[in-house]
Amino acid sequence: MKIFLKWFAYPLLIATLASIAFVCDAIIGSVIAGASFLWVAFIVWTVFFVAKFKDRVKGLLGILIGFAIASGMMLITSSFTANLWVISVSALLGVFVGNFAAMHFEKADKFWLSSVSGIFVGMSLSFSGLGIGMSPMNGASEAFLMLGIIMIYAVLGLTLGFFSMLGKKYIDKKRQSLEMPKGNAEDASTEDVVSAEDEEVKDKNSEI
Repeated sequence: MKIFLKWFAYPLLIATLASIAFVCDAIIGSVIAGASFLWVAFIVWTVFFVAKFKDRVKGLLGILIGFAIASGMMLITSSFTANLWVISVSALLGVFVGNFAAMHFEKADKFWLSSVSGIFVGMSLSFSGLGIGMSPMNGASEAFLMLGIIMIYAVLGLTLGFFSMLGKKYIDKKRQSLEMPKGNAEDASTEDVVSAEDEEVKDKNSEI
């Protein structure tokens, strides 16, 4: 059991979650997207792998903001004739606006504005539909369809990351309890209860 928990339990958990993701992708792709956007979920899963729940929510909002910024830049530049200079200038402006927004949103100290990673992920995902000819430049209806698909897969990726960390904590705790002598394990569990109670008291005092 110790060997399984140490070497195989966590990879098996990740493989199981990835399999669930493939099933979800097959359903979502056939109903909404018409293609696989599973890589979006895997990118979000990776970027926010060890994030806390609050940071995952901020990341989701950041993706929305980033997509809006990039889509706006695309719509502005689409009115010009496409050539090397237009593409270069639009890329420069897009990166500048994204950096400017991310830096100042972070300083604003607002919950829903402070995810720099989410903003840049959202900007990069605005190009996610180009392989199948889907782009915000094709009009508002397609932009909203893309945003809907991206947000669905982003939620999937954030959920996979959440259960990855939850499973890791459970596996680590289970493994440590098996490695400890019985007496020490009981002492450790008692200490956990006491520390949890102490944290509760501290939280209540801080609220007061």
